[in-house]
Amino acid sequence: MRKPATILLIAAIGLLLGSGVIRATYAQAIASGRPLITPAACWSVVSSSGPGTYMNSLNGVAAISSSDIWAVGNSRNDRNSSSALIEHWDGVSWSIVASPSRSPSYASLSGVAAVSSNDVWAVGADDYGTLVEHWDGNSWSIIPSPNPSQFSNGLQAVTAISPSNVWAVGSTGNSSASYTLVEHWDGASWSIVSSPSPSLNVSTLNGISAIAPNDIWAVGVHDYSTLVEHWSGTYWNVVPSPNPGPYENILNAVTATSHGDIWAVGEYYYRYSVNPLVEHWDGANWSVVPSPDTGSQDNRLSAVTAISSSDVWMVGYYGSSNSSNTLVEHWDGTSWNIVPSPSFGSYINDLHAVAAISQTDVWAVGDYYYATGTTLVEHYSASGCNTPTPGGPTNTPVPTLTPQPTICPNPFVDINTSIFFPAINTLYCRGDINGTDATHYSPTDTSTRGQFAKLIALAFGLPIYTPSSGQDFTDVPPTYFAYAYIESGYNARILSGFDANTCAMNGAAFPCFLPNTPITRGQLTKLVVGAAHYPSYTPLGGEHDFSDVPPSNIFYTSIETAYNKGVVTGYPDGSFHPNNPIRRDEMAQIVYMGITSP
Repeated sequence: MRKPATILLIAAIGLLLGSGVIRATYAQAIASGRPLITPAACWSVVSSSGPGTYMNSLNGVAAISSSDIWAVGNSRNDRNSSSALIEHWDGVSWSIVASPSRSPSYASLSGVAAVSSNDVWAVGADDYGTLVEHWDGNSWSIIPSPNPSQFSNGLQAVTAISPSNVWAVGSTGNSSASYTLVEHWDGASWSIVSSPSPSLNVSTLNGISAIAPNDIWAVGVHDYSTLVEHWSGTYWNVVPSPNPGPYENILNAVTATSHGDIWAVGEYYYRYSVNPLVEHWDGANWSVVPSPDTGSQDNRLSAVTAISSSDVWMVGYYGSSNSSNTLVEHWDGTSWNIVPSPSFGSYINDLHAVAAISQTDVWAVGDYYYATGTTLVEHYSASGCNTPTPGGPTNTPVPTLTPQPTICPNPFVDINTSIFFPAINTLYCRGDINGTDATHYSPTDTSTRGQFAKLIALAFGLPIYTPSSGQDFTDVPPTYFAYAYIESGYNARILSGFDANTCAMNGAAFPCFLPNTPITRGQLTKLVVGAAHYPSYTPLGGEHDFSDVPPSNIFYTSIETAYNKGVVTGYPDGSFHPNNPIRRDEMAQIVYMGITSP
């Protein structure tokens, strides 16, 4: 992997009944009558920036005082390169601080921790492996750090106890497996400390928090299960932790107030949705603690910080791949409650890290995306708050939405602010796609295999074909709206059906096409690559550009080929989610790129 992103093995999974996980909607949280948080305080956006013209993101934050805060991440001028990004808050404004670079094409910082104002550590990865940088009060410098593998090494998080006791965690591995990586600074050099890897396939650590030199916790994932490890002062050992999802359960971050009060957050997967996962250590056992979600498709928790046993914050996002909002939740000693936080309308908003100075001085960082991506910094305070507007927070510049150029008049009222407007309008004007009614395209709806077959046949100009011997699929009769298009795609060897077992599982006779089932991101990408007749492309050395699409994935070659051609992109965390149903706006964009990219 080139990207030091959390490894996600996206899969369709079922709900484990009796898990004790209670899902509550945002409305239910409000209706409970419990105050969300101190009425006088609120979250607001604080202006920040990044040098990259393509993407800027902040992945970690550390607070020393109200006028001394560090945030780290990466910036990009194009999709193929990345540079480390470091920003500092001096009590008045955020500014970019120069950081060293040894990598010509890729560097990213994932975590930051501070011992004092002149002793700050940041960790991540670059083309050479683990990346560790240090602030001495005057400048940042790269400190050598070990790499156990010649293939893939990266650090995700760091915690600092003293000038001579700093810990960092991440993963190391090769093209087919990853293993936990723990490194330690003793005041003179960084060294690898042995840590268990429960799985031979995927074992990685995403977060770390220290209570004392002999009481440190790290969390992550191994295969489909949460991974919790503890340092006793002598060795790291695995501590059992619950898994509410039967397949994919991930812990992204951990924080502690005492030996018997530790919180870890992440997510678990249920079918095609992401659900918030919160776990607590009471000194004896880890248990799942109910937390509300918004009722949206995805609710993901990326970071957590604790001020006291009755004052804990966690952040992330809710929504979907193309329309997400910041998610902030607070623990008041009794329950978790969602706290309103600003987002930029219907665009991509995500909070990656959070740090607290006091009850009314909390910072969260991440990114938002509108045409290009930029850093997002939010602050919880008792003063200086303002009410978010539909377009975005009032104290932050909001993109000006000018009328978008059209090929023909646009009849759809629900795509005017979409970043995929050009693709939808072009395909509509060509006669390749229709709306769900005369004035709505319904961009967030999922797309079916039948709808996509029609689009692929029209957009790529396939010769229309109908078999003289009768239908090829038992569930696609000549009366079906996309019959001719499915037969044309099948005849051109672009579309295919399912095996007998899959047909039987879905109540269809073999051979079947299942035209009314949602098409996934991986399936669609494979079909576009086939329709465009792109030569197959794979990175050298079996590397993979997306954390959840390794070489063993059935869609690996197709996704890498499409990515190399600029047809598809992934998520800010480095994943692709090949098994997620694709939305109608995503479908239009990928097909549009397929017919316009040489």
